[in-house]
Amino acid sequence: MYVSNVPPNAEFDFIIVGSGSAGCAVANRLTADGRHSVLLIEAGGRDSNYNIHIPLMVANVLNDTRWTWPYMTEPQTHLNGQKQKWARGRVIGGSSSVNGNLFVRGDPLEYDHWRDQGCRGWGYSDLLPIFKRLEDFPDGDPAVRGRGGPIHCTSLENFDPLSNAFVDACEEAGFKRLKDYNDGSYEGAFQLQYSTRNGLRNSSAAGYLKPAINRSNLTVLPNATVTRVLLDGRRATGVKYRMADATLREVRARREVVLSAGPLASPQLLELSGIGNSDILQRHGVNVVHHLPGVGENLRDHPNTRLTFECSQPITINDVLQSPWLKFKEGLRFMFKREGLLTICSATAQMNFRSQPDLKQPDLVLRLLPLSGKDRYARTPGYGMDQFPGFTFGVTVLQPRSRGAVHLQSKDPLQQASMDPRYLSHEADAQLFLDGVRLARKISRMPALQPLIVRETRPGLEVNDDAGLLDYMRGTIQTSWHMVGTTRMGTDAEAVVDPELKVFGIANLRVIDSGICPTIPSSNTNIPSIAIGEKGADMLLAAHA
Repeated sequence: MYVSNVPPNAEFDFIIVGSGSAGCAVANRLTADGRHSVLLIEAGGRDSNYNIHIPLMVANVLNDTRWTWPYMTEPQTHLNGQKQKWARGRVIGGSSSVNGNLFVRGDPLEYDHWRDQGCRGWGYSDLLPIFKRLEDFPDGDPAVRGRGGPIHCTSLENFDPLSNAFVDACEEAGFKRLKDYNDGSYEGAFQLQYSTRNGLRNSSAAGYLKPAINRSNLTVLPNATVTRVLLDGRRATGVKYRMADATLREVRARREVVLSAGPLASPQLLELSGIGNSDILQRHGVNVVHHLPGVGENLRDHPNTRLTFECSQPITINDVLQSPWLKFKEGLRFMFKREGLLTICSATAQMNFRSQPDLKQPDLVLRLLPLSGKDRYARTPGYGMDQFPGFTFGVTVLQPRSRGAVHLQSKDPLQQASMDPRYLSHEADAQLFLDGVRLARKISRMPALQPLIVRETRPGLEVNDDAGLLDYMRGTIQTSWHMVGTTRMGTDAEAVVDPELKVFGIANLRVIDSGICPTIPSSNTNIPSIAIGEKGADMLLAAHA
């Protein structure tokens, strides 16, 4: 049940910090059999705004600080000194309540890399039963796809003429067409799948928390910001948190504390609690409990560059959002059929491909979005959406070499951490982006797409040499909101958690969110994050059977 406060000196078996993609899954599974009492603490509010639940309407909350954290990065040296805006979910469901809704398991070979690097139990064959358990995809092959799980998977096959033309164009250029990229195939061109049910967002809150909310052993406390983990020596005993009225309170955990606050907040909480690189902690006056130098390191994200085009037909989101008649028409489609543009957030089709034929796995993504504007936040006319029919090709490096870090800036838990992804700090990333842009232009010239293209509007065909394209990228590259890795799982001295997700050197404390990823597992991170929550819950239940 939802509560507005917790009694003084309250105790629970488990305390989960963060109700995002992983946290909601952990809360559901831990409370399913009634044996364990669980407190789920969320800094944001409840997911009651209708814009959250209608996928396309996420445009109305993405720039709204009532529902998102308006994080800003450090100035990016290799992006002309610009800071980057990193919006993250500030609401029950976390970023699964404000993300692009894409249903993507990831590259099987990347999970196998985790296993081969010492993360036993995290290979693709280990995770396949979990992927199947979390999903509901009745149209898929039952040998590899799940049925009846909390997160419904909707295929966008034959969604619209633009998506069909994109996949056809990729095939014309010599790339494989995939029927189901989540069946373990991954490399090729395809129309995307969405985590939606009956046209509505199927967030972790909707899929996991809502069915569990009336359980007597689950307590959910929104609008409460955890400020640090309480420790007795090197054993976690609870958390301190701040209510909306600024009062500070404490609550105890009889068994374990679980950090599921995400890859930007979980490392900050560890550092505020005295767990991290001792030099950084001492610099900010934090008492060192345990020197763990990997905390906050290994920050990875997918920087995204894009080409935009004017479309020859009024079939894009640009047209819908600028026409009262089309809005009305799409509203009727959604109301009576639960189909159409209101059921999507942005991207509709994609291709995963190798920049060089001798590579073992895809290293680039080309993605079609049936909208265009000045940047990735231009989802409405007021925020810079183009005034004409338009679409975007997004280009992303799947495994960028550039690494960043997240570290506290002061002892004040309400001050955001320093976030520095160091985009393009490794020269190999820049070359891959050039390869991706040139391939994107090749796809745009294919016969299937040519009838739909009036012109390339960004950067424009006049920008064609490497120097000009790099100039354009340095001025326009933005996040894909796929941050991971800052509490890395592993067995080496730089790892933060072991393969059981236990924080090294601290008893009764685990991190269960995408911060534990050694690398970025996929072109998107929501479904992998939910899988981490599912697997982490299994580990907790096994440890406290």
